[in-house]
Amino acid sequence: MKIKANPTRMELLKLKKRISIAKRGHKLLKDKEEQLLIEFRKLIYILRKEREKFEEEFIWFCKKVLVLRGILEEKEWEYFLKRSSFNIEYQLKRKRIFNIPIDKIEIDIKGEFSLNHFLSPYKNYLIKEGLRILKFLFIIYEFENKLISFAEEIERTRRRVNALEYVLIPNIEQAIKFIQIKLEEYERGSLTTLKHLKLIEQK
Repeated sequence: MKIKANPTRMELLKLKKRISIAKRGHKLLKDKEEQLLIEFRKLIYILRKEREKFEEEFIWFCKKVLVLRGILEEKEWEYFLKRSSFNIEYQLKRKRIFNIPIDKIEIDIKGEFSLNHFLSPYKNYLIKEGLRILKFLFIIYEFENKLISFAEEIERTRRRVNALEYVLIPNIEQAIKFIQIKLEEYERGSLTTLKHLKLIEQK
């Protein structure tokens, strides 16, 4: 969208000031985008490692639970599940990183693990491991949520950078050029008029 500007020196000064601010803003946003991309790549690397570790441990845990399920009778299995049930409550809290709102999850496990003497040591061990893996899952969630928030902020910043670089700044430059050409034309017109007046006076 072209900028409508009156061809006056006052308007020219305003536009020059405006383009100076726009270029500074463009540089700051470009720097922000680069920094966000650096942090984004770090998060991807960390998340990939954490997910690999989680998936490996989760598969191991599932295998152990399946082995236990295979050797227990139905009633004994149901008793084990009832004995190892927990009430999990969680709360989302907002914090800011690089001025980006990030959801941080706080979990509260009611019935936190304590040794149950009615269960075998192996069953107690599986319960404890299950709770550890559950907490690990919440950590993965936080990383993924942070990654999504960073990706959205990078996209917003990039759109603003592009709007300044390819729309606003070129339009201001075009308006400045238009005013300068018009002012030069006025100046040439004024000089021509002065010359004609001097010639008339000399006659």
